[in-house]
Amino acid sequence: MEPAMLDALQVRIGKLERLMKLMTIALVLATVLLTVLTLTLRQMTSYRVLRGRGIDIVDGAGHHRLRMGMTQDGASVLRIYDGTEKERLGLFVARSGATGIILFGAQEQQRAALSVLPAGMPEFRLHDDHGQELFAAP
Repeated sequence: MEPAMLDALQVRIGKLERLMKLMTIALVLATVLLTVLTLTLRQMTSYRVLRGRGIDIVDGAGHHRLRMGMTQDGASVLRIYDGTEKERLGLFVARSGATGIILFGAQEQQRAALSVLPAGMPEFRLHDDHGQELFAAP
């Protein structure tokens, strides 16, 4: 092999060795970063318990849109409001074990209710605009 070709080959081998060192360092750094990121995400996504007496969710204008909490008699309730803060849907679980869904009209009057009593007996009721019962089953 000619000396010029040998020198050119040595230069190319030197460049490859430097590139190999840089690639090894980059791989080690990527592995460390990936490990740190994985551990951080695992801590961020672990479940934590949030305790409180209720939760209020408001829209951009500050109007209540959802409330979750408990009544004074111990019922768990979820209330969903429209954009004018009028209650439109209510879900409850009473201390006695009764459960129910209540649909409200535009003026927050109860229009329809479906409930299941603790003994397992369902009830369904419909009301008019004035609160008069139109239908009840059973």
